[in-house]
Amino acid sequence: MSSLHQHTPSLTAFDPRGLTLRTVAYHRAQAQDEPQARVHRQTFSAGGQLQQQWDARLHRLHETDPAVQANQRLRHSLSGRVLRSHSIDAGWRIALSGIAGQLLSVWDARGSLQRYEFDAVLRPVAVYEQADDDTRERCTERLEYAAMNTQHSARNQCGRLIRHDDPAGSVLYEQYALSGAIAQQGRLFLRAEEALDWSAQLDVRKAQLETECHTSAWRYDALGGLVEQTDAKGNRQQSLYGPEGELTGASLVFSSGTRKRLFDLRTYNAQGQVESERAGNNVLTLATYRPHDGRLLRLTARKPGSTQVILQDLTYTYDRVGNVLSIRDAAQPTTWASNTKIEATASFEYDTLYQLIKATGRENAQHAIGPALPALVQFGSTDSSLLRNYIRHYQYNEGGNLVQMQHVPSSGQGYTQRINTAAHSNHSVFNGLDSHADPLNGFDKNGNQQLLMRGQAMSWNARNQLQRVTQVVREQGGSDDETYGYDGAGLRVFKRRSSLAKNRQHIEQVRYLPGLELHSNDATGESFNVLSIEAGLNRIRALVWEHKRPAGVADEQLRFSLVDATTSSTLELDEQAALLSQEGYYPFGGTAWWAAKSQVEVRFKTVRYSGKERDATGLYYYGYRYYAPWLMRWISPDPSGDADSLNLYAMVGNNPVTFTDVAGLAPNLTLVRSLARIIITGALTLVGYALGWAAGYPREGAMTGAAAGVGLGLMSWRTSVAAEQLQSMGSGEEGYAQLVANVILETSKRRGLSREETNRLVNFIYTHRQGYQGEGLAIAFSPAANENIYAYIGPARAGLQLNVMESTREPTPREIRQLGFKSIQLRDSDRASTSAPPASRPSSAQGSVSQFETQAATPLVRKKLGNRQQPVPSVESTSQAGAASEPRFIIDESQITHLMEGAAGRSIGITLGHLQEGRFAAVNWHRHADRLWSADLHGHPGSTRRGAVRLMLEHTGGRTYRAVGLRDPHRR
Repeated sequence: MSSLHQHTPSLTAFDPRGLTLRTVAYHRAQAQDEPQARVHRQTFSAGGQLQQQWDARLHRLHETDPAVQANQRLRHSLSGRVLRSHSIDAGWRIALSGIAGQLLSVWDARGSLQRYEFDAVLRPVAVYEQADDDTRERCTERLEYAAMNTQHSARNQCGRLIRHDDPAGSVLYEQYALSGAIAQQGRLFLRAEEALDWSAQLDVRKAQLETECHTSAWRYDALGGLVEQTDAKGNRQQSLYGPEGELTGASLVFSSGTRKRLFDLRTYNAQGQVESERAGNNVLTLATYRPHDGRLLRLTARKPGSTQVILQDLTYTYDRVGNVLSIRDAAQPTTWASNTKIEATASFEYDTLYQLIKATGRENAQHAIGPALPALVQFGSTDSSLLRNYIRHYQYNEGGNLVQMQHVPSSGQGYTQRINTAAHSNHSVFNGLDSHADPLNGFDKNGNQQLLMRGQAMSWNARNQLQRVTQVVREQGGSDDETYGYDGAGLRVFKRRSSLAKNRQHIEQVRYLPGLELHSNDATGESFNVLSIEAGLNRIRALVWEHKRPAGVADEQLRFSLVDATTSSTLELDEQAALLSQEGYYPFGGTAWWAAKSQVEVRFKTVRYSGKERDATGLYYYGYRYYAPWLMRWISPDPSGDADSLNLYAMVGNNPVTFTDVAGLAPNLTLVRSLARIIITGALTLVGYALGWAAGYPREGAMTGAAAGVGLGLMSWRTSVAAEQLQSMGSGEEGYAQLVANVILETSKRRGLSREETNRLVNFIYTHRQGYQGEGLAIAFSPAANENIYAYIGPARAGLQLNVMESTREPTPREIRQLGFKSIQLRDSDRASTSAPPASRPSSAQGSVSQFETQAATPLVRKKLGNRQQPVPSVESTSQAGAASEPRFIIDESQITHLMEGAAGRSIGITLGHLQEGRFAAVNWHRHADRLWSADLHGHPGSTRRGAVRLMLEHTGGRTYRAVGLRDPHRR
C-alpha cells in the first residue's frame, strides 16, 4: 500500500464493560501531509444504553465549546426503549410504545403527530396524522382483515389484511397463495388529492375513489417461486427455473397475445453470481469475477452475428481493500480533440478514510452545471470536439460533508463548486459559483431541504416525504411543478407534472403499479404503458402504446439496457440489438455525456444512474428519499438514522464507485455481493406491521412496522443461514428476536450447546447490540478443537475484515479483538461437567464448520448477563458479563420437561430466557381470553410461515408462572 496510508491506524477505546467510547481514524489526502486524527465519541448510561454520539467535527468543537450538541442524543425508557431521539440533522422525535412493543404515537420537531390504533390482537387498524398547521387530526390509513368464513377461506384470506386505505387510495388484497404470498391485489386511486381523512364508513371511503380497479396477480410453483406475474393491463411475465431453483430465463406475453423472449441461457458460478445470459435481442453478456472474493473483473456484451461485435467491455481494477481504481471500456473508440487523446477510461483516488478525492474521465464539451443534462449528441456526428477529458478534485470536512469540487477540463474553462455547511449540523446548500448561501435557512426542523435551486421551492408532507417541487412560479396562471404521492409503505405510486404552455395548463402523469407504469400526457394526447423487468446483468423496459404513438416508435417495443457494476444504464438497445442511446456518468451520478439515435427515442429513457428513475427536476428517486447528483448528496436525512454514518446526507460514505445505495437507506457493496450481503429493512410506516400478516409472518412483520428503520447486516461467511430468510423479517423487537433465534439455534445444533450456554450467548448478543447502533453486528465463533468455545461480537465492517483475514490464515484471538470484537467463553473444558456433552464433529454429510462462522444481529437494548466471570482466551482482557439482575419471572417447568429435548427444547429455552430477562416484546407476551399467557417460540420446529407456536403459561401469583404446554394458533 502507498505511503499515503503509513501511520494511519484505526484505534478503538473501550470502557470496562466493553462498550466503545472512542474510535480514532487518521485522515490524510496527500502523502506529504501530516495525518489528522478524527475522533468519534460515544457515551452510555449506567445500564449500557447509548446516549450521545459525536462525529469528528463536532467532537473537536465540543472540546472547546461544551455547548456544542452531539450529532445524536437518545433517551430511553426503564425497559430500554428509545423514547426520545434528537439528531442535529433530522431534529427530535418522541415515540410512545405500548406494553407489547407496538408503536402508539410519534411526535417530531415540525410539530407533526402520528397516532396508531390496533385491534384486540394488536393488528393495526388505523393511522392518524396531524401536521403543525392542521386544526385536527386526520385518518390517513385504515386497514381491514378477513374474518373466518367460507368466502375468505376459499381465497386464503382468513385473518389476513384484505383492504388498506392509504394516502394514495386503496389496495385490495384479494387472494393469497398457500405460502402466504399475495396472489392477487387491486389498486384504486383517489379521485382528488385534497386533505385526506378516511371515514370509518366503507361506503364513504369508496365514494372518494376512482371506479377503475387496477388488478395485478401472481402465480407460484410448489416451492414458492414466482412463475408468472400478470400486471394490471393483462401482460404476463413468465419465469423459468433450473433444477436447483435458480432463475434461468424469462419471457413476456403481451395482452395482445404476442410472446417475446426476455432472456435465457443464464448461468451461475459457485457463489451464485450470474456469469452469462442471452437477452431477447440475442446479445450475450458475460461477467468474470475474482475467484477468492467475488469482485467483478470484467463485464462484456457481444452483439449476435458472425462478426461478434463487442458493444461493451468493462474492466475493473481495485486496491488492496477493494476500492475501485479504474474502469476501462475497451469497446469504445479512442478519439482526439484539441491535441488530446480521449479514451473511455476512468480512474479514481481515495484518502485514508476511503473517500473519493480525485476522478478522471471523459465528458461532453458542453458540460452543464446544475441539475440539467448536457447537450445531446446524435449518433453519426463527425464533430471531434464534442468530447473532452476532465479531472475532478473533491474536498470534505471532518463530518464527511463535501465542501468543494474542482472541475478541470482538458480544454475550455473549468470551475469550482462550493457547498456551504452549517457550523453545528450537516445541513449544506449549493453556493452556485460565487454566492454565499446560508444553510441555516435552507432546511426545515426535520432536516428537509427547502429549495432545490434558487426560486424552486420544495414542500414536504407530515411523513417527511417530498410532496411537491415548484420549478417556475407565476403570479398569473399556474406554476410549473411536479407533485408526488405515496402509498402506506412510503413508496411512490404517482407523479404528476404541471406546466403552462400557450396559456394552457398541461398535465403529464405517471402511475406506478406492480411491474407497470401508466403514462399519460394531455398536451400531446399520448398514452402508453411501460413494463419494467430486471434481468440479472441487464434491465428491460417494454413500451405498449394506447394512444398517439409517435412516428418511428414501434408498439410493444422492448428496450434492453446494458448496465455497469453500479447498475447504471450505459447502453440502450432495441430488439435487433441496434443502439438507441448511450450514457456516461460522473462518479456521484451526474450525466457526463450522452448520445442517442434521435430526440424521439430519448424521451422514453427515464432510468439512468444506479438503475433509478430521474425526474424532470433532476432528482433521482431511490424509494425512501431523493438524491441530487449535482449536489452529490441527499436532500433529506436518512430515514434509517445513522445506518450509514452520523452524517445523514452523505452519499454512501463519499465512495460512490465502490458502493451503491439500493433504496436510499444505507450503502451496499456494488462488487462483492457474494462476500457480504447487507440487508436493509426500512420499516418506516405501520404498513410493515400489517403486511407481516399478509406475507405469512404475522408476528415478525407485525413488529417491523412499530419501529423506525434499522439496518440488519448478515455476514454470509460460510454459513447455512440464507439471506432470503432475513428479507422477510422486521427490525422491531420480535423480528430481531426471530433473527437471533435462527442464528443461535443453528449454532447451538452444530456446536452441541447446552441450554445454559445457548442462553448465555443470547444474553451476550443483547448486551452488546446497543454498542453498534445503526451499523450492524457481526458474530463469530472460535474453533472448538479443544472444547473451549468462544463467541466474538463486533461491528459488521469488522466481519468483512475477518473474512479477508481468515481466507489466508487462522486469526488469533488477539487479532480478532483488535478488529473491534468482544468475546465471551461459552464452554470451558475444565467445567465440562456443568455443561452439555462435547459438541460432536460434523460428518461429511453434514459438511464442515468454518473456524469462524460470522452471522447476524442488530443493535438493541443492553441487558445484563450471568453472574460468573468468564475466563478469557488469552492474556488480553475481553469484555465481561455484568452481574445478573434478579429474574423478572420465576417459571415452573415441571409440566414441559418432556418437551425440552432437541431443537424444540432449545427454542423453548430461548423464550424462557427472554421472559426471565424481561424482554417481553421479543416474544409477543400477552394474555388470552382463557386467562393463560403466551410467548412466541421463535425457530420452533412446529412453526410455519403463518406464525410461531406459542408457549402457554399460567400465572400462579406474584412473579411466579407455570408453563403448561404449547399451542399452535393456526391449527383448528
